[in-house]
Amino acid sequence: MTEPESTRLDSIHITLRRTLTTLILILGLAAGSTPIRAAAPRRIAAPTPTPTPESGQVTLALLGDINLGRGVYPNADTFTYLKPVLESVDLAMANLESPLTTKAVVTKSPYALCTKPERAQFLSEAGFDLLSFANNHDRDCGLSGRKETLSTLKQYGLDAIPPGLVPIYREVNGVKLAFLAINATWAFDREGLLKAISSARSQGAVVIVSIHWGDEYFAQPNKFQKTLARQMAEAGAELIWGHHPHVLQPVEWIDIPCDLRDPSKICSQTLVLYSLGNALFDQYALPDTRQSALVMVHVDKDGVQEFHAIPFVIDEPRSRLSAADDDTAKKILEWLRPK
Repeated sequence: MTEPESTRLDSIHITLRRTLTTLILILGLAAGSTPIRAAAPRRIAAPTPTPTPESGQVTLALLGDINLGRGVYPNADTFTYLKPVLESVDLAMANLESPLTTKAVVTKSPYALCTKPERAQFLSEAGFDLLSFANNHDRDCGLSGRKETLSTLKQYGLDAIPPGLVPIYREVNGVKLAFLAINATWAFDREGLLKAISSARSQGAVVIVSIHWGDEYFAQPNKFQKTLARQMAEAGAELIWGHHPHVLQPVEWIDIPCDLRDPSKICSQTLVLYSLGNALFDQYALPDTRQSALVMVHVDKDGVQEFHAIPFVIDEPRSRLSAADDDTAKKILEWLRPK
């Protein structure tokens, strides 16, 4: 096959992949239900079959911000609704906003989220595997509190993506994955981040960036997010997983042309989840802070192949997740459909 033919076929494949993802979401909307949401009165979401190790495909479950402290009181029912899904995928992931530590609060902010280390048990029992811990609350109880959080997670059989420019590598079903976690709500090394992405990609890894960014309670990404997303995509990130706004923000595919002189020929594509909102939080004021989704992403060695969303709502008085009603589910799915 000649180089032009190969490039043209890659471009066609990416276009078909995007169309398939859009159809999955549209079909969910047309049916008036979520793709795999259990109908009432069932209280759990149905799992999606996990690819076999020989498939060369990895299934990720991504969630937004989790707070286990302050006004949240996790219990045996907290994650019951999503547990079958979390247990069925290869890696279940979320952004942990509450340091799990016995250390004293040091932040001057009134919004300290530190909580008891033993609450990590609820994450472990729910089926989580990997927690991003690079955000504006990771030092609420100081650097020693952050260090204790990382050791606590390990004690409960959980891995963490700590803040920094050194990727965490995992090989799953023959696919090499590189994870980076960045808190972009404060000053950070942008050039260092882009170099770390490029370096990991050059080693044959599918690069996944967990990034804390954006404006709180704003349902649209800001200019900074859009610009940085493009830069990370061009550096080689295949999946950008955002959080911090506490509400859902749109999803976007960023096309990377084979040749900048001819943008019509696409060689790769990056999936950007600008914000997955809250996964578990004690924010009552805005309904949007209680409406969220778990996003399942299917990845192979060439990057993201497709994704779909499972809407849910946060039942704050009971500190648990539950099924979204049909109208809310349609709203969430429509919001997450790539434009």
